[in-house]
Amino acid sequence: MDIDKIIDKLKEDEIKNVNMINFIKDYPIEDIKIIGNSKLIKGKSDHSWNYISSSSKEEFKKLNKYFEGEKYFAVVEDWMVPIILKNKELDWKLSCKKLYFPREKYLPNEYYKAENLRLKDAEYIYKNSKYKDFTSKEYIKERIKKGNGLGIYEDRLIAWILTHDDGAIGFINVLDEYRKKGLGKDLTISMIKKLRELNKIPFVHIEEDNIKSMNLAKKVGFIEDRFVHWIKLK
Repeated sequence: MDIDKIIDKLKEDEIKNVNMINFIKDYPIEDIKIIGNSKLIKGKSDHSWNYISSSSKEEFKKLNKYFEGEKYFAVVEDWMVPIILKNKELDWKLSCKKLYFPREKYLPNEYYKAENLRLKDAEYIYKNSKYKDFTSKEYIKERIKKGNGLGIYEDRLIAWILTHDDGAIGFINVLDEYRKKGLGKDLTISMIKKLRELNKIPFVHIEEDNIKSMNLAKKVGFIEDRFVHWIKLK
């Protein structure tokens, strides 16, 4: 099955598979395995990531034989985690709730003007990131080049937002002294509008204990979908 046909099949449940669809379109694919209606795609961004689309435990267990030696797994659903971790040692796991923005939902106008991020901003963004264990300056540079990075500038960059390698909105950050002014909300709205222009589904991943980000997402109009996990094995 060629890549276009795989994408067409994944689009039959586009909200569930949007991460995988975006990743396939933007990054070199190293391997594809298909068992029944379940698909395993391995591709290279900052690491060689394994993306899985499956609704069948039996098919997923059969795909498990291809996990040997693999370390990085993206957007893993709750029920998949114990199968992946069986007889393996976990290095780290990042767990988030996935939310998406409906196509038909209204968006207000922004007060703060967002501009495209510049490559020179990458080091500054990394320095101020809370997720240094899960990212790098090189990855941020690549996302500014390839993705849809937006920032709000005064005398310096004071707030920013990017998309990840799977198209998820992320990296949203507002400097402490500029918080509670609506910058995060306006950046999110600007990014949703930009993704809509590209005919892409806007979606986010938020850790459950990140109450501020969760409240912001729901205030803007995002709808909860499911829990997903990023896993690195030792």
